[in-house]
Amino acid sequence: MELAPVTVTGEKINRSLEKTQSSVVVVTEQQLREKADHDLVDVFARTPGVYNQAGNENWGIRGVPVSGFDDQGPATLNGAVSVFVDGAVQPNRALTLSPIPLWDVEQVEVFLGPQSTTQGRNSLAGAVVIQTKNPTFVPSFSAQTNVGNYGERGAAVAGGGSIVDDKIAGRIAVDYQEGDGYIDNVFLNDDANPTRTSNVRGKLLVLPNDDLDVLLTYAHDEHRQGDNSVMRENGKVRYYDVSSNTKAFDNLKQDTVSAKIDYRLNDDWSLTSLTANTSSDYSARLDFDQEAIDNEVILRKQDGDLFSQELRLNYNSDTVKSFVGAYYGHNTNNFHDKLLFDDELAGTTKGDTTIENKAVFGEINWTFVPRWTLITGLRYDHETNDTDIDQDDFSSPGNVSKSFDAVLPKLGINYELAANQYLGFMVQKGYRGGGVNVRAGGGHEPYDPEYTTNYELSYRGSFFDQTLRTRANLYYTDWKDQQVSVLDPDTQFAHIFNAGRSDIKGLEVFVEEDFTEQLTLNLGAAVTDGKYKDFVTGDGRDMSGQDFLFSPKYKMSLGGTYRWNDRLTLNTDVIWQSTAPSEFEFDDAGQVIGERKSDNYWLVNFNSEYKLTKNVAVSGFVKNAFDKEYVTNNRSGDIVDVGAPRTVGLVLRYDM
Repeated sequence: MELAPVTVTGEKINRSLEKTQSSVVVVTEQQLREKADHDLVDVFARTPGVYNQAGNENWGIRGVPVSGFDDQGPATLNGAVSVFVDGAVQPNRALTLSPIPLWDVEQVEVFLGPQSTTQGRNSLAGAVVIQTKNPTFVPSFSAQTNVGNYGERGAAVAGGGSIVDDKIAGRIAVDYQEGDGYIDNVFLNDDANPTRTSNVRGKLLVLPNDDLDVLLTYAHDEHRQGDNSVMRENGKVRYYDVSSNTKAFDNLKQDTVSAKIDYRLNDDWSLTSLTANTSSDYSARLDFDQEAIDNEVILRKQDGDLFSQELRLNYNSDTVKSFVGAYYGHNTNNFHDKLLFDDELAGTTKGDTTIENKAVFGEINWTFVPRWTLITGLRYDHETNDTDIDQDDFSSPGNVSKSFDAVLPKLGINYELAANQYLGFMVQKGYRGGGVNVRAGGGHEPYDPEYTTNYELSYRGSFFDQTLRTRANLYYTDWKDQQVSVLDPDTQFAHIFNAGRSDIKGLEVFVEEDFTEQLTLNLGAAVTDGKYKDFVTGDGRDMSGQDFLFSPKYKMSLGGTYRWNDRLTLNTDVIWQSTAPSEFEFDDAGQVIGERKSDNYWLVNFNSEYKLTKNVAVSGFVKNAFDKEYVTNNRSGDIVDVGAPRTVGLVLRYDM
């Protein structure tokens, strides 16, 4: 079976998958379709080394939450993982709220481990790079409609082609999805978590001459959802019920414009400019007490803006691949939260944060002798954070300005053992800038940057005419000055400290084999052991030696695709994830005496597609086929998070 080569682009030097040392999971357009991946949640669910919860509200890479352990809620501009769509970084709130639909996506790359030298801020634990389809001069058109249980329904179209022969091409993609959700609000006798997602994207490719490419993109995204938690009653989890007297919702709208310009100076040298701006509007109504007894409501309003400009000079020859670049980013977020008791204003928090980020960076991949490639990179990063809390009725407002600098090197070696066999070793620095605590009542104290040093051994190998493909990464991460969020037991407000030191040890293995022209099997497994080495809070609680919260130690996925003929394709995935701590329990002396844990679980998914004609196909999917009930966040109290029940759906698709 002929396989198209997989090219990894997220590290800004295009490499084949087998020559990429970083631990990365690449999902192509064909795989997205075969596995019925509708959004990023579906990709994360079966990716070893990544944990996630239904609705994408909490996910992480190598045991590190997407928002970091200093989670400040939706008003923060800092995070531990960056997600890029067509080169534009996504707002932090989009990562923990929107499922990020994958209609008309060409490739998804999930990088496991620090990407700070290449991607800069908010890439301490990893990065996700999503590339949607670009315009071509060949006409294309696709459309689909889908239905499923729990009221799921939607439609999508995409297409484009030449506008001016060999000079201008365009492409438009539209996707709309809605559903009632699987959680019932038994107090209001209504759906607790109805969802509505719409996305519109337009692209224009302009080729003024043979050496210049200009790609312009505009995207508008909207997502609205309700309450994604369920309740515990008399010690027993109610699947899938919640009791609340508030019709809760989260609503996110965002607009992104970007321009990517590639200019070829000659056969070896080229210039790349990427300009992007994303404006977001977030609003929410939340049940503060999360029950139907008291009438306590939070009204939340935020307006954000992310601007970035990157300029790179690229060099590409037979023995050297390299780039040097400069980066400027300007990020703002204005927030205004209100707490109401019985419709009367009980308190307000409002303010704004501005982060300015400047960096110079570069990387050289030099094959200095046959089979040996030296990889070296360096980034100097400067960041300023200005946070002005105009009003906080729960603590003193304040105006804080902080600045941070970091030098972020990486150094590695890659050795070609034999044809299609590569062994590599890499050391690189990870970094996340400090900031100011913006949570209401948190005192708004500033905190310092945190740093990791990651040591990673990698292997890439393929056998039997590349029908068997293997990858493995063994790593150790040392984490210093770790930012952590600590809940004050007296006031119940969160405070941020550089109070932690941790390490993460792990192994990720991926194997894929084409047994015949029809049958492909894949196996992925990860061991992630993240522990606090030194973590004692200001009030004496000692979490040293404990595992990271929410981080499962083991995860495994086994998948198979059988292409019966040119018309029928069958796919299945089996996923197993071990338990993880959700909350620590302490004695009066502040020592950990126990922990509340999430459930371990097996999930089985099926998808099949049958081509009715050359252009029309019908497919059906079942996720969590055996309707497994499991808890993903076993926090104390009467509110918990659980995994999604069995979901089924049908899709009718047309491709020109």
